[in-house]
Amino acid sequence: MKVGIVNDQQLATEALRRIVTSVPEHEVLWTAVDGRQAVDKCRDATPDAILMDLVMPVMDGAEATRLIMQTSP
Repeated sequence: MKVGIVNDQQLATEALRRIVTSVPEHEVLWTAVDGRQAVDKCRDATPDAILMDLVMPVMDGAEATRLIMQTSP
């Protein structure tokens, strides 16, 4: 499973990355620090799942999820 991680806190992103990669069949496809980056990265490489923080600068997780589902479901 290919996973995208979206979180503005580097420590949280790293913790999630370690958890995801602890399963051999899973890989982190990309990480993003805000919702806008996540939307852009999904256009280039759509993951099977996204671990999305809700409260972030630039664009929050709820808005990013709406845009991702419209442009790269």
